[in-house]
Amino acid sequence: MEKDEFIRKMKDQFNELNFRYSTERDKIEARAQHLSAEARVAVEDELKKLQQLRKEMKEKIVDLEVAGENAWFEVKEGSEKAWKELSEALKKASAHFK
Repeated sequence: MEKDEFIRKMKDQFNELNFRYSTERDKIEARAQHLSAEARVAVEDELKKLQQLRKEMKEKIVDLEVAGENAWFEVKEGSEKAWKELSEALKKASAHFK
């Protein structure tokens, strides 16, 4: 896969994930209103972790865009790993707070 194609794919996935995150975040926050104070803190912590992972993923996409042709394969691997972590974290948080 070429660099530009990979970047486009990552941006598309990131945008789709941001939409899912927004939807799930709203559902999680609504459910959290009915939880104990301690449980609400846990929800807030999970949402902060997801926010941090989203930030890291966005940074990886920027790194991909500025990476030279020779270095982008290394950045690509880090981006794929970050994407996997973010996607799995969102699934986990969504399933945990259903």
